[in-house]
Amino acid sequence: MKYFKPFVLLFAGIFFGISSFAQTEPHAFYLTWTSDPTTSIEVDWHLDAINPTTLYFRRKGTEKWHSFQSDVLPYPFSPRYVHRVGLQDLRSNTEYELRFASSDSIYYFRTLPKNLNNKSLKIAIGGDSMHRKEWFEKTSRVATSYDPDFVIIGGDMAYENGLAVNIQRIYDWFDVYTNTLVTDDNRIIPCIVAVGNHELVGGYYTQHEGYEQTSEFRGRIAPYFYGLFAFPGQPGYNVLDFGKYLSLIILDTDHTNPIEGVQTEWLRRTLESRKNVTHKIPIYHVTAYPSVRDYNGITQTLVREIWTPIFEENGVKMAFENHDHAYKRTYPIKAQQIDESGIVYVGDGSWGVQPREVHSLDSAWYLKNVQSVRAFSLLTLEGGKFSLISVDEDGNVIDRFPESDLLMREED
Repeated sequence: MKYFKPFVLLFAGIFFGISSFAQTEPHAFYLTWTSDPTTSIEVDWHLDAINPTTLYFRRKGTEKWHSFQSDVLPYPFSPRYVHRVGLQDLRSNTEYELRFASSDSIYYFRTLPKNLNNKSLKIAIGGDSMHRKEWFEKTSRVATSYDPDFVIIGGDMAYENGLAVNIQRIYDWFDVYTNTLVTDDNRIIPCIVAVGNHELVGGYYTQHEGYEQTSEFRGRIAPYFYGLFAFPGQPGYNVLDFGKYLSLIILDTDHTNPIEGVQTEWLRRTLESRKNVTHKIPIYHVTAYPSVRDYNGITQTLVREIWTPIFEENGVKMAFENHDHAYKRTYPIKAQQIDESGIVYVGDGSWGVQPREVHSLDSAWYLKNVQSVRAFSLLTLEGGKFSLISVDEDGNVIDRFPESDLLMREED
């Protein structure tokens, strides 16, 4: 994929004929990052046109538009095409406006701060986003009302299972994003995703005879995930560094990659090389500490026994899990025991799905708060500190961490 420097006009080497149909608005758009969010953005928009089209771009408050030609990528199982432009070398903590060719609508995004010395960062985090379109819409509107800097969906976005017959579910997912994860003043909220079992045919790589740990094989069993989301991209797990203060580690819990082996060695190297990063946050789909499923399930046990010790060795304080369709927050855990110096696990994937019956607090030693509800969590990073509220689809705050925040508010 090509990247484009601001204030330099780059044209494709080959121009195509002008389409006989002029589409005025994209079917959908999507913003994410593949490199440092303090200085870059990745812009996708979906069109019927196979020809490269233009993205207009300027720093907010300036008059001159700069234009960039799109890369055109296939849209799996669809007559649509993905148009993509990557913008680099932007100013940190700055607002930039966007306009898609043939459209009069002006949107904007903001780059993130270079550090958290005088700024905070708000992240809306959840997973399992769309059993029903209306549920996804409702929770997303509440999340947007908190004006987060970006959103993370930890797998099971559209429940399309990698199948051509389910293309409408993908259309619906991006339709909801375009219509709800945009603020009232037209700021597009970027999104980061992880792979879940409903992104691929069969749910897990073990269901595919002759599985090979290659880009070609992964792309074949999870075509939408690898075709429509620039990050994490191949091989399905990745790290995104925000300056020197935050590293998001996106992992694949046995879906298109085995937990054991290559991915785990990558995880170990990635965390060891970031010991001095203030906030290190893993996000993945299947839970180590489930709110609904069997604690001793195969994948749950692999995550708990293989990955959580690596988290503990490298200063992780909070991890986000999904998959169970409920809300949960654990006690701080270290070496599979409650320990105040341990990691808090938050989840469990209930953004836009039917909530399931949860374990009772008495039956699951690790659960501090558990509820059968649609919800997301809003994580705030301030300097070296972090805090969390969790909010249900009706806008009710259902949990806070640290719990001292809740006590202080009750006293007030």
